[in-house]
Amino acid sequence: MKSLNLDLKKLYNIHLLLLTVPVFWGTSYVAAKIGMRDLLPLNLVILRFAIASLLFSLILLVKKKDVYLDKKDIPQFFLLGLMAITFFYYIHYTGLQYTTSTNAGLIMATSPIFAALFCVVTKKENVNKHNFLGIGIAFIGVLLVITQGKISSLYHQKTLFGDSLIILNALMWAWVTLKGKTVLEKYSPFAAMAYIHIFGTVLLLPFAFFSTSLAEISLWQQLPEVSWSTILAAVYLAVFCSVYSYFIWYVGVSKIGAVKTAAYNYFNPIMASLAGFIVFHEQITIYIALGGCLVILGVYMTNQKMKLSIRNFLPKKTYKHS
Repeated sequence: MKSLNLDLKKLYNIHLLLLTVPVFWGTSYVAAKIGMRDLLPLNLVILRFAIASLLFSLILLVKKKDVYLDKKDIPQFFLLGLMAITFFYYIHYTGLQYTTSTNAGLIMATSPIFAALFCVVTKKENVNKHNFLGIGIAFIGVLLVITQGKISSLYHQKTLFGDSLIILNALMWAWVTLKGKTVLEKYSPFAAMAYIHIFGTVLLLPFAFFSTSLAEISLWQQLPEVSWSTILAAVYLAVFCSVYSYFIWYVGVSKIGAVKTAAYNYFNPIMASLAGFIVFHEQITIYIALGGCLVILGVYMTNQKMKLSIRNFLPKKTYKHS
């Protein structure tokens, strides 16, 4: 009985820790907006991931068993780092300048829908009527969020450009999820995510010292003038939204399984909406609320019925290198 109580307590603690992850991921949109008060989007990306990669490197060294990196996999990690870190977050932060935290959180929630569609296009999975219904419901939800219920005025919405970039983000993340399957078959999920961060940051670092068309002022030039709120926002994004959240996420995957852990993703857009409302007083209209519910419902329906679920994108319990 004592052993059972201890196991239940551990399980309770894991679920409690997992609840903190959507809090950090959901509030990351607000933190990024605060960070971009003083820094250009690309420069905030560089600062965040330089800090995160340093911490990931230290954790890998302490863990030791996940330090091994096969030289043959370096090009693969560079490609994933380029797409998941370098390109993804530059587009993401640029998009956030032109849309709200609420819209961004809800639109990003459609990433599993795009993953499912990619599977259909590549003929890796069949889609039934239930799947199409879920996909259709999610996209109707996104349209409601973007247009505020005025579908005819879609191309006149102030947030259209930013929303479009976040949709591109959702597509990119779906691609990264599918492409990442190859490294997840060989490395533990946390090690794979750490290496993706590190290689993505390596590609970003040269831009920290030189002005380019992507950032007219380099990070090196902007750093002396940034406020403490910007520095704290970057640290928050690096420590809590990257390192801590991914670490806890994969602890959850290993202890309670991928599917149960993935369920916590549904809290992300809710937290993003609440954070936007509290910090920036973003309006949560009836259309945003209804659209958000449709997005979450559509993603849930698609995930429940797709045979190629999140289990297929995560490794088995043993890895070739660990």
